[in-house]
Amino acid sequence: MFSYESNFKVRLNVMKEIFKIVFLFILASSVMVFSQEKAAAPKDSGRAKKQVRLRLTLRNSPSITLEANVMYNYGVYELSGNYNGDFNPEQFIDGENFGVRHGIGGIITAKIPVHEKGNLRANFSISHVIFNSKFNKTLTNAHEYDFVKYSVFSGIIGIENNFTPNFNFKTYVGIGVIGSLIYGQARITSDEITNDLTILPAFRLGVSLNSGLEYMVSNKLGLNCGIRFTHANLWLKQSKTSNNPNEIYLNDARVSPKQPYSGFKQFAWGSFFAGVNLYFGITEKKYTFKKY
Repeated sequence: MFSYESNFKVRLNVMKEIFKIVFLFILASSVMVFSQEKAAAPKDSGRAKKQVRLRLTLRNSPSITLEANVMYNYGVYELSGNYNGDFNPEQFIDGENFGVRHGIGGIITAKIPVHEKGNLRANFSISHVIFNSKFNKTLTNAHEYDFVKYSVFSGIIGIENNFTPNFNFKTYVGIGVIGSLIYGQARITSDEITNDLTILPAFRLGVSLNSGLEYMVSNKLGLNCGIRFTHANLWLKQSKTSNNPNEIYLNDARVSPKQPYSGFKQFAWGSFFAGVNLYFGITEKKYTFKKY
């Protein structure tokens, strides 16, 4: 049998070994954690700071832009019927106005840069506009008892300044020369006699001013909106009579002696338009800069 003293020494030695093992385990764990923190944490933070990058994308201006728009048109001057836009047969016969005010239409435009930067663009447009003495009848064949209706086919050659050709948002102003073919129909009641009239085609020259905004959704597709002012018969005004009592000319010039339906009349209107753009020839160059 072991004595008490020897038994105490054995227990003491065992406890020493246990404390030694625990101490070594704690020491080894601390060294491992410290080494991992020293190796990983500072390097990660350093890398994160060094990986800050600046990316720059440069694109050229489109080589061709195709634009398709719908328009709401509001007549001004003699294209604005009196009495709040309602048709008045007596004023139409006396040549005071064209008898219409509201219209709708569409326009397609091709825009081609005239130099590399793309600020100046040559424009080539075709448009079709319909005016009716009753706006709610513009797209239908149903008319009021007395009415006037015009169709205007136009071609426009112009130039515009695009202030931001290489950006997603593009703002521009432009001017163009417009050639228009104007014709229509009318039903006129005078002295209790109703006449169905054909307004014979007339060719006129004028000017068109426009301003708008484009937004590039992608390098292929964009949206646009803007305003336009058109004076379609600035030049080549003419008034004359027809041998057919059911046919009349546009009669937009003042003549002497005065003829029925004739008078100095300006076929001018303002437009609000919106539509889509198709872009061609856009390429991108991407640059990455590291920030230390």
